[in-house]
Amino acid sequence: MTALRTDVAVIGGGIVGLACARELALRGRTVTVLERDRVGEACSFGNAGWLTPSQSFALAQPGLVAKATRWLFDPDSPFYVPLRADPFLAGWLLRFLWATRRTTFERGSGVLLEMCVWSTDAWEELARSGPGEFGFARAGLVAVYQTEKGAAAARHLADFAAAHGVPHEWWSATEVRLREPAVRGRQIGALFYPRDAHCEPYGAVTALADAARRAGATLREGVTVRGAERQDSTIGALDTTIGRVDADEVVLAAGAWSRSLGHALGLRVPILGAKGYSMVVPRLDPHPRHSIYVAERKVALNPHRDGLRIAGTLELVGEDLTVNTRRVRAIEAGARTLIDLPADLGGVQVWRGLRPCAPDGMPLIGRSRASSNLWLATGHHMAGLKTAPATGRLLAELMCGERPTFDPEPCRASRYC
Repeated sequence: MTALRTDVAVIGGGIVGLACARELALRGRTVTVLERDRVGEACSFGNAGWLTPSQSFALAQPGLVAKATRWLFDPDSPFYVPLRADPFLAGWLLRFLWATRRTTFERGSGVLLEMCVWSTDAWEELARSGPGEFGFARAGLVAVYQTEKGAAAARHLADFAAAHGVPHEWWSATEVRLREPAVRGRQIGALFYPRDAHCEPYGAVTALADAARRAGATLREGVTVRGAERQDSTIGALDTTIGRVDADEVVLAAGAWSRSLGHALGLRVPILGAKGYSMVVPRLDPHPRHSIYVAERKVALNPHRDGLRIAGTLELVGEDLTVNTRRVRAIEAGARTLIDLPADLGGVQVWRGLRPCAPDGMPLIGRSRASSNLWLATGHHMAGLKTAPATGRLLAELMCGERPTFDPEPCRASRYC
């Protein structure tokens, strides 16, 4: 079998891998994306669809230690760890708690905010110029609070985001009911972020895949990477189910599967899959005008033309894709505290996907210290869709020796591998 030859092999055809492929192809590189299933049908398929700089912070936040004590082992909490004997998980959690220092959080979050602001503009441009329509709407996000304590904590983060180009305003409880009639439950007010946007996630990844193809990238589906041939400090070739793939550079952008695929490349990637759920219910009456965040319950509501997507939870599970019905019921219950849903949602299909999480809650973008021609673009937790265009831009700039648009240091892949 003749070997496939390419300048860059991108492992993973999710939203981040496609963004990297497009930016590299635009710079004249021959790029081949290797996707084991179908392009875009992993975490990009059914996530919340939010393009919300207002909620783009490093996952490890100051003050989370106290909350984690209550949440981690509560099956109904927004952030849950199923009990199991797992040395990797124990080490990951210790690193995570250490990363909640304020200085680490603020530097990383500043970069994420800038990347998400840039990416939202990039998604808007793709919606204007691309042939496909993916429901992009910059209608703003209404983050609704049901307690004074929750609102006070959120104001600090909102002020931090405002310093990085994310404006906000406070709506009283009365203003919330007037401006967003879909909110019916008890609440004390909301932070409104007018520049936030939303989209249909699978439509967005399909549009990005088309853009990558137009730029010259080749997308190969149904291809599993089984290992790599190493030559000193470089990867000489990839061993795949379609044969040998020779590449000058390799990009690992496999999301929650980056840890297991990293092993095949001789790399120890500290990525842990965190499961989230979503469901789409029929249009409400009144249907939400904006994206709505049930803030204390960590539940996302995203209005589409034909329905309402309800999403939430962060369940540290590795690569386990089983459905935990108790977690799904907790998301539904959280949504019902604010909006009127049909009494019976029994016929609604539940989707689940895995978010790739690094211990410090920041993505890994850049060259691996293990191999001079191996690059990473993974670990985006819940910010993959939000920051994908900026991630592709940053990785391509680093690979091509250009001056980076964003500070690469907090995302430096070599901090772990």
